[in-house]
Amino acid sequence: MIYDVIVVGGGPSGIFASIFAGQRGKKVLLLEKMEKLGKKLLIAGQGQCNLTHEGTREDFSKHFGANGSFLKKALYKYPAEHLIKFFEDRKLPLIVTEKGKYFPKTLRSLDVLEVLKNELRNSGVEVKLKTSVKKIEKSEVFKVFTDSEIFEAKKLIIATGGKSYEVTGSSGDGYSFSKELGLKIVEPRPALTPCYIKDYSYTTLAGVSFRNAILELWRDNKKLGTYEGDLLFTHKNLSGPLIIDNSRYMKKDDKLRINFSGEKLEIFEKNLRNTINNNGNKFVKNIFDNPNFSERFIKVILKECEISEETKCNSLKKEQIKRLIEALGNHAYEVSKLEGFNIAMVTAGGVALEEINKNTMESKKIKDLYIVGELLDIDGDTGGYNIQGAYSTGALAAESI
Repeated sequence: MIYDVIVVGGGPSGIFASIFAGQRGKKVLLLEKMEKLGKKLLIAGQGQCNLTHEGTREDFSKHFGANGSFLKKALYKYPAEHLIKFFEDRKLPLIVTEKGKYFPKTLRSLDVLEVLKNELRNSGVEVKLKTSVKKIEKSEVFKVFTDSEIFEAKKLIIATGGKSYEVTGSSGDGYSFSKELGLKIVEPRPALTPCYIKDYSYTTLAGVSFRNAILELWRDNKKLGTYEGDLLFTHKNLSGPLIIDNSRYMKKDDKLRINFSGEKLEIFEKNLRNTINNNGNKFVKNIFDNPNFSERFIKVILKECEISEETKCNSLKKEQIKRLIEALGNHAYEVSKLEGFNIAMVTAGGVALEEINKNTMESKKIKDLYIVGELLDIDGDTGGYNIQGAYSTGALAAESI
C-alpha cells in the first residue's frame, strides 16, 4: 500500500500535520517510536500545557530569535486564534494568564493530548506506535524503513523534533534522516536553558527574582544585544525568562552585564546617588525601596562591594558608591556553560532554513519532502511559542500537500 502522506514523529507538529492532512481526505500514516504519542507535550508547562500566547500575528515571529521572520507565513495563516478555536471547537476551552500564556481550562496536558488523539481517529489517520524509523529513501515514492517493515508514501513529513528531553523521544533522529536525504543541518545546540556563571556565589539567593531586569550580552569586547525580562537566581545558576529566552545567543566565555534595577542605568544611578545624598544618617542597607532589591539580595551585594551593613550613607566613599552602582546596575558575569539537552526546553539549530520553502514547508531540493516543527532551525521563547510554531508549520505543510 502506498500512503498519500507518511508523518515521522508523534510530537505536536507531527500530530497537527497528520490531523490536517487527514481532514483533507489524505490517507495518512503517523509513525512514532515511543509507546505513546505526545510525551513531550505532556510535560509542557509543567504538565499544564502552555499552548500559545497572546499577541498579534506580526508580534509572534519576533519571539523566535533571529530566524523568526521565516515563520511569518505559517503564523499568519495559522495564528494563535486558530489554535485556540481548534481546542474550543472540541470542547476544551483555554484560559489566559496575566502574563499572556494560554492553557487548557482544566490545566491538564493529558486533556490536550486526548483531544488530539480523538481528532487523529476522526481524521482517519493510521497511527503506529513503537515503530522506530531506521532509514528513509526517495525514488518514485518515499520508502520508510522501520524496525519491522517498510512503508511507502507519495509525500513525507519529518516532524521528529530536536534533541531536548531525549526521554520523550527527541533524540535527534530527524537530523540524520534529513542529512541523508541531502539537506543541510545547522549544528543543534541547547536552547531555552539556564546559564552557569563562573565563580557563582549566589546559592543563598535561590528563589530571588527580578522584574524587568536588563541584560547586555558581550563577546570579544563587542555587544551582541540588549534584552529585558524577569531574572531568577537558583541555587546553582541564573534562570528566568530573561536568561532562558536569550540563552540561544549565549556561548561559553561570553560576558553578561546585568542591571537588576529594572530601570535604565543612567536613571538608576541618578536616583541612587540622590537617595544616598538625601539620607545621610541612614544605614545603606535601609535606603533601597526598589521592589527588585530584597533584603537578602542587598546583603549579598553589600558584602561583594566590601561595604558594612552598618555603614551610614554619609560615610560612603566615592569608590564605594561607584562599586555599589556597578554591582546593582551593571554587574559583570562570565558564562561558564549552558545546561545541556537534558534540561534545555528546546533545540536551536536544525534543518537550515534556506533549504525550505517558507510558504509551504517543502524542501527546495527534494520534491514532496516537508520539514516541520522543532526540527527546523527555529526555536521560540518560553510561553507557548514553540507549540504554536509546531501547530502553524504542521498545518501549513498539510495544506500545501
